[in-house]
Amino acid sequence: MWGQELESESEGVVPSWKDVVRTYEPIYVGYTFDEDDQAFMDFSLSVITPASILFPWESWNPRNKFPGTAEYEEPKMFPYQPRLYLAFSGRAGQYIKTRESSPVVGKRFNPLFSMRWWQKERDLTSNSEGEFGLHDYFEFAYGHESNGQRIGDVEDPQNEEQENLGRIRFESLQREYEIVDGDPRIARDELSRGWDYLGARWASSWKVDTGRVYLILDGRYYLDDGIMQGKSEEYNVWENDSNWLAEYDGEISRDKVDGLRASFRYQSNSLNWILDANEVTLELRTGYNDPFERLTARLEIGFKYTSLWYRYGYNSDLVDYYHKDSSWGVAIKIREF
Repeated sequence: MWGQELESESEGVVPSWKDVVRTYEPIYVGYTFDEDDQAFMDFSLSVITPASILFPWESWNPRNKFPGTAEYEEPKMFPYQPRLYLAFSGRAGQYIKTRESSPVVGKRFNPLFSMRWWQKERDLTSNSEGEFGLHDYFEFAYGHESNGQRIGDVEDPQNEEQENLGRIRFESLQREYEIVDGDPRIARDELSRGWDYLGARWASSWKVDTGRVYLILDGRYYLDDGIMQGKSEEYNVWENDSNWLAEYDGEISRDKVDGLRASFRYQSNSLNWILDANEVTLELRTGYNDPFERLTARLEIGFKYTSLWYRYGYNSDLVDYYHKDSSWGVAIKIREF
């Protein structure tokens, strides 16, 4: 479709589907083992597309928005002209034979609007020094992140029944899951979490003697009241997670465990002594409210087609973001297309 309809007015270049949509975060399917959960099939989809598809003032040809082809157009106004993008990342888990009816549970929905400044030309697959491109940028974003569930407090209760609605629904589900699955904790998967945030990301890559290094520094400021979310949905007091509430001095919030992120990835054939691995990644997260008091670390070893990872800290998913626990898993991953 796009190959037939979208052409560059200046060069007559027919773009491929890669110029319309690419990966934003890695896409994967695998199996995850959480300390506080049953094992589940874990899958994620993440894509980014030029906003020019919707906003014609940037030109209708999206090929000149990604520095990944020979037809990439150098910005004319100034060297690092911002480009507009729309992106979406989603995550879900299927509980195969570990829960009644093997449900698929939504865990993360993250649409965002970004303004990105590309820092270098061309594609990272180029062997020429300084010509990496798709991993070299600075980005401002406005995003929304939630788990797509419904049980929570009513934002503006008008009577006692509305004020207690979330608690009543949660307690009812706990009794149901106790009977059906023998585990009332499953009801937590239907608790609603959601935030709007302002984000800033700097990504860069370097060629080294034995391979390539990729670095991402990512910051998010979670809004109390946002355009898409409205009032943020955090921990509810009727969840009765009193032990964790005490750990947070009586106030649990996302900004105490998340908001400051760093990712370091080293890709090289010199790692093949580790079961024929070709890359290793270390990711760190902490909150900007009480920074470094609560730290999450995730280590991943990548092979030709699969990866093996281990996480210790917080943010196992959006429902239990404030729980400190561990998880590990194996996945088939696509970093880019």
